Amino acid sequence: MPDAEIDEAVLFINERFAAHVYHGYLEIGKYVLEKFFNNDIQLAGSRSAKKPVSYYALCRRPDLAVSRAALMDMVKTGAQSGFLVAGGIAEERIKYSLLILLTRLENNQEKLDLAQACIDEGLLYEELKQRIHEINGQTIPLASPAIAVEKHLTRVQRWIRSVSTPDGMTNETIINQMDPADKEKFLDASGAILEDMSVIINKIRQLVTILTKPPAVPESETSAS
Repeated sequence: MPDAEIDEAVLFINERFAAHVYHGYLEIGKYVLEKFFNNDIQLAGSRSAKKPVSYYALCRRPDLAVSRAALMDMVKTGAQSGFLVAGGIAEERIKYSLLILLTRLENNQEKLDLAQACIDEGLLYEELKQRIHEINGQTIPLASPAIAVEKHLTRVQRWIRSVSTPDGMTNETIINQMDPADKEKFLDASGAILEDMSVIINKIRQLVTILTKPPAVPESETSAS
């Protein structure tokens, strides 16, 4: 893709993003999906190195107003839009953050039912997230919250301890000698990993804050003194 078309895409995205208009985000997604992925939804959603070079060039532009992760969310919701509208869903009545969550589901009746529930039941973000987890088989019944926390921390700890950093991973000279396609693939994967890890880290930080906070004194003890 010529540089002039990349310039045009940056201008298009920045103008609509700056307007902070709900439909602008979906418009950006549809635009990028068509211009850079030829409406190939599977290619756009993959984390492989097969994404077009022009898309990576767009993401690397320092004057692009949105992050790579945010842009990909727009592409996914833009791709999802046609399915929801064709299924009779009043998409404009669903918050954009909820539309992003819905992209985690396959385009089927289950997604349409859940999208309609967002409207009819006024589902909140965490409520929708939990339902999606259940649909995807990610929720495991546990005996108590304490067991749930323990299992989660154990899984994270085991994962961290099982990972070893390969030689040269943070060596600038070695990395700069790699094939550009490999570097783009690693950059894409690293961004996705950092995004996933940030969610886990933030939750653990919240847990530490709660655990280190002095316990509240019961009102009965306060009044007695």
